[in-house]
Amino acid sequence: MKRYRSLAIALLVQVVLILVVAAPWLQARLTGDEYRLQVEPVDPMDPFRGSYVDLRLRGVPDDSGREGRAYVALRRNRDGTYRGSGTRTEKPDRKPFLRCNVDDDGDVDCAIESFFASAHEAKRLERALGRRGALAHVKIDGAGRAAIVDLKPAS
Repeated sequence: MKRYRSLAIALLVQVVLILVVAAPWLQARLTGDEYRLQVEPVDPMDPFRGSYVDLRLRGVPDDSGREGRAYVALRRNRDGTYRGSGTRTEKPDRKPFLRCNVDDDGDVDCAIESFFASAHEAKRLERALGRRGALAHVKIDGAGRAAIVDLKPAS
């Protein structure tokens, strides 16, 4: 009986740890508002390695010389899509915005730089994204945490 109790406690601890780690992304997916962001593949000649593509949000330059927390205010385009308007250290007063991190190389990471797809979908997207760029359907919560829910070729 003690073995089962110890096993149950160990499993419960692992589940709680997974939920704590995944909570920010789950919160964005569950409670965030959806926006269409202009993105482009980082390497349009071969964007997929395996079944994911590396993306760059338009309007967000590298931010060399500073590392740590950064915020990217999103500006609405005439067609209803959004693009970044540079990085800043202060949280923007108006939404939407992304909460990001800048590494020591100046790369801005907003947790939406990779999109995973099935092998079949990856091949279809690879051809389309290389020609036209893409629109990422992203959910962003009130704190600026974001999660990609879909990726479509730009029209």
